[in-house]
Amino acid sequence: MTDSTKYTPDHASGVNQKAVQAMQDFLEALGLDLTALGMEKTPYRVAEAFGQFFSGLREDPKARWGSLIETESNGLVAVRQIRFYSICEHHLLPFFGTVSIAYCPHEGKIAGFSHFAEVVDVLARRPQLQERFTADICQAVTEGLQADGALVIVQGTHLCLSMRNRQGSDSDIVTQASYGCLAEGTEAGREAWKLLMKGANHD
Repeated sequence: MTDSTKYTPDHASGVNQKAVQAMQDFLEALGLDLTALGMEKTPYRVAEAFGQFFSGLREDPKARWGSLIETESNGLVAVRQIRFYSICEHHLLPFFGTVSIAYCPHEGKIAGFSHFAEVVDVLARRPQLQERFTADICQAVTEGLQADGALVIVQGTHLCLSMRNRQGSDSDIVTQASYGCLAEGTEAGREAWKLLMKGANHD
């Protein structure tokens, strides 16, 4: 196999060169002749992309809540169908779907709706398991908002399932995490589940 030359563009100073070299070695170890295939730039592109995919490792979701809003509200608050894209840590393939969140404010303290999407995005930009991702969001809500209760439901489609197993191509995974007054088994938790799943593809 012809040795390929590592591609180093002029603006590559911010890209992890160790990751670029490792990706080149990995592709060549699988039998790809990068020069013959016109893939000389691929190791750089992959290293740059995964630097973005894993940028959440360098961020604290707590910083995304901003200042909490003081209200008189003591009712359930729900944010549904937040889109996310993440990377499964088992095969480094994408999984994606939606996050729905319900919480009970503590003494009327709430956050602007856009902050929920920001927190989800930070946690999604890490190597993840869907179960941990769900629990991480629930913890971020309960700690960041000092909520009296929280319920998080994640519906995800995993390419490691659909690409490696044709029978699983139409499958998705549903996970939940809950806390406090919305904990699993409570009447409030059951009502919150119904609210978040209303109109979804699952009963």
